[in-house]
Amino acid sequence: MGMQYDFDTMTDRRNTNCGKWDTMDQKYGRKDMIHLGVADMDFKAPDPILNGLRDVLDMGVLGYTDLSDKFFESIQRWYRKQYGLEIPREWIVFCPRINIASSICVDTYTEKGDGVIMNTPAYGPLQSAIIKNDRRMLSSPLSRNADRYELDFDHMESLVDERTKMLIMCNPHNPTGRSWTKEELIRTAEFCKKNDLILFSDEIHGDLTAEGVKHNTFLSATEDINERLILATSPAKTFNIPGVIVSYMIIPNRELRERIAATIDRIGMHNPTIFAVTAVEKAYTECDEWYEAVKKYIDENEKFTRDYFAKHFEAFHILPREGTYLLWIDYTRTGMSEEELEQWFLKEANVSVYMGSIFGEAGRGYIRLNLASPRSLLKEAYERMRTAWRF
Repeated sequence: MGMQYDFDTMTDRRNTNCGKWDTMDQKYGRKDMIHLGVADMDFKAPDPILNGLRDVLDMGVLGYTDLSDKFFESIQRWYRKQYGLEIPREWIVFCPRINIASSICVDTYTEKGDGVIMNTPAYGPLQSAIIKNDRRMLSSPLSRNADRYELDFDHMESLVDERTKMLIMCNPHNPTGRSWTKEELIRTAEFCKKNDLILFSDEIHGDLTAEGVKHNTFLSATEDINERLILATSPAKTFNIPGVIVSYMIIPNRELRERIAATIDRIGMHNPTIFAVTAVEKAYTECDEWYEAVKKYIDENEKFTRDYFAKHFEAFHILPREGTYLLWIDYTRTGMSEEELEQWFLKEANVSVYMGSIFGEAGRGYIRLNLASPRSLLKEAYERMRTAWRF
């Protein structure tokens, strides 16, 4: 019999400099608002990680830290267990955050004025990696076919010119929740090969697929992409440790690895934090049961949310969730503008969510809602919404 895990107890994260609660309280000027926007979990991290970090603190000397053999071996073990893949150690490149990885990859593999294609709506920091590095963001809106978003390869092809150098993808896709099929990944690889594009794939949500859905990583879709692939991921979402600040890239092509290593050396990004190495080792080797349990709890939260919305909010249409712990919800049947709906959430329901336009104009008409909280908190948020609802 497996261990029992407590995902129902709400931990008060206020007054801890918490981005999800303290920062949002400051932004909206209220201390009693429920925040369902920022994409981290309100669950405590698994005990093996917490105990490992306590051991580091008990040792008492918080000095410089280097990557251990076990750091690499734990990543290799995770990919072997989860995806049946053998990842050579030399392919793994440490980077503190995926947002840093995307920015330095754009800086390394493209020049100012080059074009970088991205499917929209899209996670904001990935867009910023293009725009703030003075590259041209070539936006290719996803095509919504009934309730399913699809890649529009014809439109993507129309964006290519002689200075188009890169494609940035999110797999599974944030914010829409699509988990791309193997066939879609193969076609993407063919598109990149035909147009000689570097492919940056953000797969941080890859472990968090919905029940019955398999995450297809580019590493297993086709070897044809390996010569031009940078895959970036992290245990941060999976085990709720984003504050530890640790991620890594998997880069099969030696030339691409050497170029990014030169950039990392140039900007002085050498050592991980003293907590990062221990967190990765513990997450990927001792937290398998917790991982399965949290996925099940999130699936149950989704069912609870769908049932509640179907009963009380017919004007909100929840799209299918294949990956991530986020719901993408179409509100166009309310007849409200984004500005009107946001004010209703904030002023009347006292609940904050992410409005779709922060992911680009292709996101307007939607909200993004985080499922990774105790069910009691979700219920309280939905009850506030029902009480305030008048449409």
